[in-house]
Amino acid sequence: MMPTPSPNGATPSSRRGIITRPTTDRVRENVFNVIASEVKQSRVLDLFAGTGAYGLEAHSRGASEVVFNDIDVEIIKRNCQALTTNSPLRQRGAEGGVFEILNLDYKQALEKLSGQQFDLIFLDPPYDSDYISTSLDIIRQQNTLSDNGIIVIETDKDSPPWRGGCEADGVVYKVKKYGRAHIYFLSQKPHA
Repeated sequence: MMPTPSPNGATPSSRRGIITRPTTDRVRENVFNVIASEVKQSRVLDLFAGTGAYGLEAHSRGASEVVFNDIDVEIIKRNCQALTTNSPLRQRGAEGGVFEILNLDYKQALEKLSGQQFDLIFLDPPYDSDYISTSLDIIRQQNTLSDNGIIVIETDKDSPPWRGGCEADGVVYKVKKYGRAHIYFLSQKPHA
């Protein structure tokens, strides 16, 4: 399945020759159907950005700021560049939102963002990792999620979502299953 074009017609690229697991268009569209009312004017963190698809989709739906982080940012830069005319490292995109791209380990990125709050946080790390639990611990300790914010977590159907259970990490208000991908929607407060 090809990536969804942005409003200006640019299609996000993916990495060639590197083993990646980009979120399918169908899964991403369904995720945004669930959180549609939360996106406009939101501050978004795409912590394990990969191709940047979640963050770019949030931008195209009216997010005011998107912070992308990944240990390999070349593909994110290319995809953001398709939406802008200048360097994408900290600038206003075609839809009016601001992009920031961090090239850090996820723990370093969360440390750098300490003191900031986000309305939407996407956690889509490699499936066979324990990064979700550690990320949730740091997010909670640093108060990174805004009071009405949502964390969207993508995991493999065969992987436990995170250690400790949802009671410690927030309220799981929705779980969606799309083939191999399981999507968890967490918040500090119950949502409809």
